[in-house]
Formats: sequence, C-alpha cells, structure tokens
Amino acid sequence: MPLHITPAPASAAELIGQFKLWAGWSGHAVTLDTETTDLDGEVIELAIVRVHDGHVLFDERFRPVHPVTPGAQAVHGITTEELQDCPTIWDRWPAIRYALLGSVTQRVLIYNREFDLRALCRSLDLARPEWFANPDPATNSPSAGDPYSADYWTYGRISDRARCVMESFAPLAGAYSEYHGNYRWARLTDACAQMGVDLSDLRPHSAVGDALATARLIKAVAAADPAAYPWIGQEGEA
Repeated sequence: MPLHITPAPASAAELIGQFKLWAGWSGHAVTLDTETTDLDGEVIELAIVRVHDGHVLFDERFRPVHPVTPGAQAVHGITTEELQDCPTIWDRWPAIRYALLGSVTQRVLIYNREFDLRALCRSLDLARPEWFANPDPATNSPSAGDPYSADYWTYGRISDRARCVMESFAPLAGAYSEYHGNYRWARLTDACAQMGVDLSDLRPHSAVGDALATARLIKAVAAADPAAYPWIGQEGEA
C-alpha cells in the first residue's frame, strides 16, 4: 500500500466515539468490500455485512467485461474462468443498492472508501454503458428535465452515506508524519492485529472476509480505552 496520510482528530475520545456510534447503530450501519480484476479494474466480488451482528446481507461474484489480471488473481485467487457463469454486476445492482440503501441504513463503512466506490462506478460503466443517463429526460416523470438517471442519484446517495474506516483508524495506528503533519494509513490486517481482532475463521482477500473483518474492527475500536492513545491530540507538541 502506498503512503497515505490522514489529518489528526481533536482527541482519542472523539475518534473512538465515532466508532462507538457506528457500532451502536443496530442495523443502521453496514460494511462493504470488493475484490477486483486489477487495482484499476472491475468488481468481481462484493460483500455487504451488518456491523452490529456481522450478518451477511450480500455476498456474490460477477462476470467482468475484462479478464482478471495475473497479479490480482495471485492475491484473491479468483480466475476469469470461475466467473463465466456469474451474473454481471448490473444484473445484481438492484440487490446491491437495496442492501446499501435499506430504509434504516445510515452509514456504509468501507476500509478504503475511495478504492471500492471508484471500482463500483467503473464496473457499472462497463457493464451498462450510459447507466447514469436519464433515458428520456424530456418526459420521464418524476425526473423530467434531469439529464441523470435514478440509478445515478442512487449511487450518489450511497457515496454520501459512505465513510472511510481506514482514514478514521489511522490515528490509532500511531504512525504520525511530522513532515506531512498527519497520520499514515494502516492495512486492514495490521489494524485488526493491533486491536486483537480474531480473523482465523475468515478467508483472507475475499470480499466477505474483509467486510466481516472491518465490522469486527469497528466494534473493537468502539470498546477501546481512549487513554491507550495518548499521542492523539498531542501531535506536533514534542
């Protein structure tokens, strides 16, 4: 993972309080994770997990437009051949958006929000070109005059509800850069190891495994003692 940095929060109590809020929303917060054909590729596996009880709401694979690269296959073990009989992501888009925009869902929590949301948008572009365009902007009620489709606005709502757990966790990892004036991001496995999260029953580098790991990490941070992170709020004072 390349070097990335996150601004410092006001205090450890404030930061852990955010995790407590996420963990305490019974049924109102979900985690999302994806596996892709490449770092800049399409989503081939996507999972959505309810945070408070770890219930898996969605866990499926998709047939991509382009093949899985050897580098990506070496990480997650998914081959192009295994995906040939899978639906496209557009076929399952109604189920995905329902899981992410259920009537009570308040937050979509992602360990590396930018990566997964970009991959989702890219995959929709390839599976259903022009999915974001209103098919009949002149007369299509209730979107008359709107150049964008209902699916475009749905994706926007998902993006608005999404928060990056990786950015939020970075101060707890403690890798502060005096030069940049903020914190470096930690890998999900490193974050879980630091917080004592048991991953032994999860398949590594799978969408559902990482979505469950993220949910467990959120709950572990929510139970943490702010006093264990005395450096947060004291950055740059040495």
